Amino acid sequence: MSAGNDNAYSVQRFRGGFALVYKYEGKRVRRQLVAQDRESAKAEARALWAGSDTSAWTVGRCMTAYLDTIAHKPSYSRRQDAWKAMKGFWENVDPSLIDEPMCKAYRQRRKVADATARYELMQLSTALNWAARAGHLPERRSIWLPTVPEGKRRHLSRAEFTSFFAAVKADHARLYVMLGLFTMARPSAILELTWDRVDFMRGLIDFTPPGHKRTNKRRTIVPIADELLPELQRGWDARTSEWVIERGGKRVASIKKAFQAASERSAVHATPYSLRHTGAVWAAEAGVPMPELAQFMGHDDMTTTYKHYARYSPDYLAGVANAISLRA
Repeated sequence: MSAGNDNAYSVQRFRGGFALVYKYEGKRVRRQLVAQDRESAKAEARALWAGSDTSAWTVGRCMTAYLDTIAHKPSYSRRQDAWKAMKGFWENVDPSLIDEPMCKAYRQRRKVADATARYELMQLSTALNWAARAGHLPERRSIWLPTVPEGKRRHLSRAEFTSFFAAVKADHARLYVMLGLFTMARPSAILELTWDRVDFMRGLIDFTPPGHKRTNKRRTIVPIADELLPELQRGWDARTSEWVIERGGKRVASIKKAFQAASERSAVHATPYSLRHTGAVWAAEAGVPMPELAQFMGHDDMTTTYKHYARYSPDYLAGVANAISLRA
């Protein structure tokens, strides 16, 4: 088997078992696998593919192979989304040609925040370093990364939020925005939320799906805020599937386009993740104690909460300031 002309494959059911399926010279090829369960078949296919593909190790091949090795990890979905955004620029690039000007050219082409561009370029660096360690590239590559300003504001003022929310048109996007603000849940947790975990009787939302593997980004159970309740009830009345954030009866996989459109209409830049920070800052400004805020946000280590949000508390360091006196 040689897959030199194409570097995409799939594992499919075939003759009571599984097969490695790919295209060669424009034709569909299937190779029967020995493994009898899907996970073993995927592992067998990865091994066969890595050993049979004689094409050059472009950035695209490095990234695809690296993503295959982390398919079981919680971060896989986000990294895969990042690669989709990067693919058009990087897919066919020879890793040996990557230098600082090329990385800066990519940054200039991507109309996103510095933090987003930095994350994407870090995925490039990670994949190329993996390929070098695996012996597919002769050396590790140094990737230029944009700097993110220290203490950059990541939340919206109430006036900014009002303008942004008014520009959000689709019903599913408006419900997402309210959930993001009032629950401070991460985007993936909101998009994976199903109605069976919204308990109207007890007034609780459980963001932990069945079988979820706990990571340091802990899923939470939070109360339904008074201002969120009417939006949730409208969503429940209009539901056509099990998913809370749905469109046309199907789960919404990404909300980014709705945010980009509303940002353009309102001239207020907002991202799905900025709602989490906005809710946290507003809670801190209202005097919510940091331990309570940490629990609400799912922070196992309160150091993170204090680092990002304590300064917004009305009593922040007031005891230190008032301890200084001209009187002996």
